[in-house]
This record gives sequence, structure tokens and C-alpha cells, in this order.
Amino acid sequence: MSLPSGRRLAIDYGQVRSGIAISDINGLIATPLETISSSTLLDRLLEIRGEYEIAAIYLGLPAHLSGVEGESARLVREVAKKIAAIKVAPVYLVDERLSTKSAAKAKEIVERFGVDAVAAAEILDFSLSGERSSGKRFGEAVNE
Repeated sequence: MSLPSGRRLAIDYGQVRSGIAISDINGLIATPLETISSSTLLDRLLEIRGEYEIAAIYLGLPAHLSGVEGESARLVREVAKKIAAIKVAPVYLVDERLSTKSAAKAKEIVERFGVDAVAAAEILDFSLSGERSSGKRFGEAVNE
């Protein structure tokens, strides 16, 4: 099954700041977009919707290495519902356990976009690989 074209976004959400990454129209390449204040996330997503055709939003779900979800995961699930409610695109939660550590290694890119945006690109790359493997959207679908 082939997925419809359209850019995908990924978000590495944090209580203070969030990273955003975006894919190309065919969902092949993940690129850091920006790091923003989390208090402006919903407004920024509405702006991005006006700039790009967004097919899906992947939101990193932090879990402990054991897989157990803690307070951070609970907060992300709440944010995911808020993002789904503004109807930019369908929202999916994906495992992000090692994205920030992996992103920190890309020093030059981190200096340009911020570690959160690079972590979002890691989440997006993982999600795009999942799409290609399964032929469908990847992760846990979020309803309003």
C-alpha cells in the first residue's frame, strides 16, 4: 500500500521548548525545522499548516528504557490530544527513548537548529522508516 504524499512533521516536546522537524513531500527525508518555546507550539503548528500541506504529525513519546511511561509521557499524551484537536493533521505517538542522546552527537546541525529540532528529526526519520516498512502511518494514533 502506498501512502498519500504530503509532508510529515515530528515534534520533540518538552515543557520549556520543543523541536520540530519536517519531511519532504514524499516522506523520504527528515530535516530539522526549528526549536521553539513550547508555550507557542499550537500557534506555530497552525502557521505551519498555512505554509505546508501536512499529512501526519509524529510526536515523540518519552518512556523509560524499561518501556514504562512516567510523568513526561503523561504530559506528552495531553499535548497530543491538544494538537489533534486543532486538526492540522492526524497525530501519532512514537517511541523516542534515544532520540535526544542520538541528536546530541550531530554537533554542527545542533548548533544551527538546536538539539530539540535535531531530536525531532530523529523521531521523524524513525517514523518514516516505520511507514516504509509497514505501508501505513506509524505509531499509536491519537484521537481528540
